[in-house]
Amino acid sequence: MKDLSASAAGEAPVAIERCYAHLSDVERYPQWYPSGARSVTVRERGEDGAARLVDAVLAVTAGPLRREFAMRLAVERDPPSRVAVVRVADGRGDHELLEISWSLASVAQAQTQVTVQLRGRLDVPMLVPADAVAREVAGGFLQAALRSL
Repeated sequence: MKDLSASAAGEAPVAIERCYAHLSDVERYPQWYPSGARSVTVRERGEDGAARLVDAVLAVTAGPLRREFAMRLAVERDPPSRVAVVRVADGRGDHELLEISWSLASVAQAQTQVTVQLRGRLDVPMLVPADAVAREVAGGFLQAALRSL
């Protein structure tokens, strides 16, 4: 198991409410980041119709490493400043962790500071540079999100 941690930040030229709505709509991640979020299938919705539990296939591409991870994710929301997807363990011996969280802060009426934070503990080969992979994943998510806004 390797611990992963990284963050990336940038500014989006849209209001915080629009950023929040975009990042909160996790089932659309494959549309704007197909190389990182291969698929998202909603398993459970809240009373408001928003996805609360999803099955996802996330892809990691960093240098020679190319791997896909199928996992169940809980979606946490704290409008309008935070959205997170958190891996749900699939068994008692399952110690892998993954959280991708978005923090939003209004900079101006039509300007939002967007920060993505990745934290995890995943079963990846020992020779894989975990920090570099984490930075690549966080940066990929951020750049794709900013382009899609």
